[in-house]
Amino acid sequence: MTLHDKVCSIVAEVLKIDSECIDLDSGLGETPNWDSLNHTNLVLQLEESFDVGFDFDELDKITSIKAIISSLEEKGIKV
Repeated sequence: MTLHDKVCSIVAEVLKIDSECIDLDSGLGETPNWDSLNHTNLVLQLEESFDVGFDFDELDKITSIKAIISSLEEKGIKV
């Protein structure tokens, strides 16, 4: 499983949508159920799943699949 696949799986689970509805450009406000509350839930799940922490400034930046993957890679996360 790639990092992309794992992130998409987590996003789909948190948002309760089919993972096939998710692509690199999927994000906050543009993807079904991805609102501010679910964004918070998503961040918490990502932190738990990858054993990382996101600081306050990062929260405004990780609002798409592409940005989440990039941020995780910067933290040295590989699958």
